[in-house]
Amino acid sequence: MTFISPRLFAIFANWFLFFFLFGNLYQNRLSNKKKLIIYPSFILSFTIIEILLPISKIFLDVFTYFYLRKSKDIDYYLLNILIVTAAVKVIAIFLFGTVFAVIVTVDKLNAQSFLQLSVIYLAIIVISVIFILIYNFFKLNKHLDTKTPLTTIVLGYVYLIFYIILTLVQSFATYPIFILITLLFIVIQSIFVIIVFLYQRVRNRKAYQDKFAEEQVKNLKIYTDQLESDQLKLRHFKHDYKNLLFSLKTVVDEQDYDAMNLALKKLENYSDDYLSNLSMELFQDLKNVHNSYLKSLLISKINTINQKNIVCHFTCNQELNDLPINIFDFINLLDNAIDNAIFFTQKQDNGEIYLSINQEGQQLAFLIYNSIDNQPDTVREEKKHLNKLHIKALRKKYSNLFIQSSQSQKWFRFNIILITKED
Repeated sequence: MTFISPRLFAIFANWFLFFFLFGNLYQNRLSNKKKLIIYPSFILSFTIIEILLPISKIFLDVFTYFYLRKSKDIDYYLLNILIVTAAVKVIAIFLFGTVFAVIVTVDKLNAQSFLQLSVIYLAIIVISVIFILIYNFFKLNKHLDTKTPLTTIVLGYVYLIFYIILTLVQSFATYPIFILITLLFIVIQSIFVIIVFLYQRVRNRKAYQDKFAEEQVKNLKIYTDQLESDQLKLRHFKHDYKNLLFSLKTVVDEQDYDAMNLALKKLENYSDDYLSNLSMELFQDLKNVHNSYLKSLLISKINTINQKNIVCHFTCNQELNDLPINIFDFINLLDNAIDNAIFFTQKQDNGEIYLSINQEGQQLAFLIYNSIDNQPDTVREEKKHLNKLHIKALRKKYSNLFIQSSQSQKWFRFNIILITKED
């Protein structure tokens, strides 16, 4: 005789398994302190609620989503983790349940099946641990952290199929062969859908990377053409400079002070004209940027700023290699932020843009300053344009990302700060 009913044990074990899986899959969102408080509280309270009101399970799942969601926007990452957690639990129950001749039933167990139920859930926990290890080893988390509903739809479809099959197994346990054949068919179908989805996703990513590579070639050509142009100017400068020096030496030998002043003035004007039209100084700090995607973007943006007759200043005094963030997400953010600065500066008579990359300790800062024309409407419009950068979504996705904006009488400042990992 047991003091705990199998139904009570099954409900408690279900919620324990759910939050055990969820806690290990939902990464970089909750601190360990919050996990120790929230998850045990949810397990106990949800168990009691489901015992008193069996149909409440779906409402408890919905409550979990809204409780953990950090903003009003749809959190696809959280939805994906919840679906994967539920799917792994259902699949694990079914896989081990078939070993017991398709007799797994949560709501129809009696006292004599309590030991059997304990063994089943112990095996399910083992399967869950194996899945968690595979999940972490292959870094599947990055495939679930998306901002589009496609992944959520596919995962929801797979979960629904397995849930229906598990329900059929529990309801028609007298037809195990039929159920297993049906399961095999649907498993194959689900695997096919997942393979097609992954293939299409890899294909889209490759197309995205190819587009980036094409942009890199284009921007590096701009950079090379500019350096060749500067090299050609340098050759002319060396030739003309020697002639000017020879003329200056001649007037010095003749001790003609008026001619000497005139030659010095001519030499000074020629040097200033050459140096002011040389882009080598503007591009020189690009040698410190070793990430090819970032370097390509900066070449493109600096060239665009120059073409629009905006005064550009770029500095990067320290070597920059890897970024503590997905490079494509960051490039998209930086690209739109610089475009925003260009858009609100190009109509100014004496527009200026400062681009700066600084690193102090564990802080890597990308600073984008653009001059403003002292019109309140301009500042308000520029702030509205920041909404297009999906800043809220990026802040939720990356806990080490901080974005700030401010303005003074002359400048609109947009700062992107990344916290690098400790050594």
